[in-house]
Amino acid sequence: MINKVDLKQVVDLRKKKKGPTKSNNNNNSLIGAEVTSDDLAIIGAGLTVLGDLFAFLSLVKVREEEIEAATEEGKSSKE
Repeated sequence: MINKVDLKQVVDLRKKKKGPTKSNNNNNSLIGAEVTSDDLAIIGAGLTVLGDLFAFLSLVKVREEEIEAATEEGKSSKE
């Protein structure tokens, strides 16, 4: 099993093989950022919560429509 230290060493070796690169003044810290498995798990959990929220809102909307339809049906039968 490869651990984080081994992966970091591999990345460092690849950078050394490429040689020095020209650095520009507009360095963006997000370019070199790596997405970890923990980051992906957090993103996935957030998307799951968002999906559950929309599912709940759709159930609430269906319930409102059923109540509205029953109310209108009651009004039309009284007339």
